[in-house]
Amino acid sequence: MNEKLDDRRVRKTKTAIKDALVELMQKQHISGISIRAICEEADINRSTFYAHYADQYDLLAQIENELMEKLKQHLEEQDYSDNRPISDQVLTSILEYIRENAQLFRILLSENSDFHFQQDIMELAAIVTSRTTIAKDKSIQAYLNDFGLSGCISVIKRWLDSGMHESPATLADFIVTVVYRGMDAFL
Repeated sequence: MNEKLDDRRVRKTKTAIKDALVELMQKQHISGISIRAICEEADINRSTFYAHYADQYDLLAQIENELMEKLKQHLEEQDYSDNRPISDQVLTSILEYIRENAQLFRILLSENSDFHFQQDIMELAAIVTSRTTIAKDKSIQAYLNDFGLSGCISVIKRWLDSGMHESPATLADFIVTVVYRGMDAFL
């Protein structure tokens, strides 16, 4: 029984620390956030912080890793038997997860983060898109992948920043349409 209580306390403490970092990152870049500020925001002492994290970058990395694992779980649900690297259904599921964690994704995709998370997302998406090749020339395919991936990230950032008025399904349909049919599909 005492172990369960200790586990619950640790989870609550870690959640408070993570929430404190997210709150502080809404106002300033990770490089400008001190351990002292995190501890004050989380209402903990420094030794408690250091019992769980080496520094603010370690904390941010652990938050990013947790989110990446969840995104990977969504992608594992993907059926790659079809020609498309990602289906509307899986993309909708990913966007629902992003909406549920909107504040965190908004921070991690903002200029106040360290861009490590954006690189991880791009690498994860590149793995998915590499399952199909559209262009015969590999360098052209690389350009197409980069163009599509950065466009998707920009669309998701705009969606988060504008209040997520469109449903995840609507946004997934938009992204998939642009990726596979281009902008002409809307003209």
